Amino acid sequence: MVEELFEELINQASEEEHVAMLFNLLQNCLSTAARGAETGQGVLQRNGVVGAVAILTFLREHLRAESLDPANGVFRRFYNAAHRQIIKAHQNEAITRFRDIRTSIAQVIQKPYSSSFFHNCMQETVMDKAELMRLLLTPEIRQLLCHVDHSLRVFAGWPESE
Repeated sequence: MVEELFEELINQASEEEHVAMLFNLLQNCLSTAARGAETGQGVLQRNGVVGAVAILTFLREHLRAESLDPANGVFRRFYNAAHRQIIKAHQNEAITRFRDIRTSIAQVIQKPYSSSFFHNCMQETVMDKAELMRLLLTPEIRQLLCHVDHSLRVFAGWPESE
């Protein structure tokens, strides 16, 4: 049933919504990691980190390989830097570092920068619906999506109350 729900959601969404969905999931993974670090729940922190890394890896692997657009290099460096920062934050159980990374990402996916960010991201990212579905159904992401936590807004960029 969950798979059918995801498939319907993916099929009804535009390419820009697919990209926005991934970045909002990334934000939620970082929130989960921060919450785990804050509450001493190592498994929750690890799950958030693993989910965030899986999303960043997916985005990096789906960048156009032959692109000469400078945006491609910017995205590649952005994904690599975020990946390194997340790993360092996890190793140090740095609650504030997880939040800082989340804030940095929020700055580019919210207005006024979001429309150009998502436009450039779509231009430099090649993925199809089946690949996105496979990512959502991996254990790393699925456990975060299926985790019922009313403070997490999975598919929307709503600010969470902290």
